[in-house]
Amino acid sequence: MRRALLNKIPVHYLRTPPQSSFTPNPKIINTPLTSFRSKIRFFSTENENSPTDKLNPPSETSSIVPPPTKELDVQDVSNKELKTQIEKYFNDKDEEALPAVFESIIRRKMARKHADTDDELLDEFQMRPIDGVNDKEFESDFEEIHETDEEIDNLYSAKDIVTKRMTKNEFFYMDDRKWEGMIKEATDNGYIKDTKECEQILQDMFMWENLLPDHLKKLVEEKYNEIADMVETGEIEAEQGYEMYQEFEHDMLMRHSKEIEEAGPPKFDDVSKAEKKDEDDPPGEGPVLRWQTRVVFVPGGDSWHPKNRKAKLGVTVKELGLSKNQFRRLRELVGKRYNPGKDELVITSERFEHREENRKDCLRTLFGLIEEAGKADKLVDDARTCYVKNRLRGNEKFMEKLNAKIMRRRNQGSKSLNV
Repeated sequence: MRRALLNKIPVHYLRTPPQSSFTPNPKIINTPLTSFRSKIRFFSTENENSPTDKLNPPSETSSIVPPPTKELDVQDVSNKELKTQIEKYFNDKDEEALPAVFESIIRRKMARKHADTDDELLDEFQMRPIDGVNDKEFESDFEEIHETDEEIDNLYSAKDIVTKRMTKNEFFYMDDRKWEGMIKEATDNGYIKDTKECEQILQDMFMWENLLPDHLKKLVEEKYNEIADMVETGEIEAEQGYEMYQEFEHDMLMRHSKEIEEAGPPKFDDVSKAEKKDEDDPPGEGPVLRWQTRVVFVPGGDSWHPKNRKAKLGVTVKELGLSKNQFRRLRELVGKRYNPGKDELVITSERFEHREENRKDCLRTLFGLIEEAGKADKLVDDARTCYVKNRLRGNEKFMEKLNAKIMRRRNQGSKSLNV
């Protein structure tokens, strides 16, 4: 019900208000029927003087004359009064004022004096934000929220069709069991992390004393016992003891914050060499190089086969430590051999008969690619320098200043030589 205020009134009613006068339907006497009945004679043995022969003559048709129009006496509503009623509905959220607003609008439309002013009020209050939405508003705006433009046999039941489609979703009626199952599935698949640690941190934030170090916890416990004894003996009131405990709490928090500032930020990167398990372990996740080989056993005891010599090398490109320009250069060199989804470069070699020689060939190819990609930074710098030089050479004013400066230096050099 809390939609834009004036949208509730039909547009046709606002643009064509009811007429102030009306014409009642006249009472029409059906004269042809009476004349028809007068000509009918029934067969009987009665004489001519029968009363059935003496029917009443047809009455003359009365002329239809519409009554004179009368103008309705409608009390006009001023602009200030209407605006006050509308602001009362929006600002005070008084829904009981809505009928009075409708009545005032209808009176103004019947008076036909405020056409331009009503349009301005419509533009002003139509874009007012709605603070809350109740069930009635959801029911009335159902078709606006949900699309029903698909091919439907019965358009009058579009709301029921959309409701059935929504209820087919297993998560439409959400409960605790479905919510826990959805979170568990997302956690197992790795889309989200377990929220137990976050919940534990939030619970600790409510109990601030658990976050304090041990020496401050002892002080808090001692102060709490001291205040509790004073309240039990009646030395102080409970409210006064609570205020004292709040002041002590604030002092402990300030003391703890000062200790943290003095200690400085925690140093997690300083790890001793003794704690490192493997110094040769490269950074990142997973190995840098991955070898793939195929072994085919041939009957007859001969271990050699053409497919056994093939060697395939997979490289994680991000572990190579290339710059942005070097990475682009590498992708241009390798083409489709690089898989951007896995960030993997695949190099294959079967040039030699022995597998180890082909492995060495893969490594030589990888080294050559890295060496060629390393030239990208210099190529980019040269291209930028050439571009800037060409731009400066095309600037006539700059070249004039540069030539003048060169001539000045040459003159100064020649003078120093003469001296």
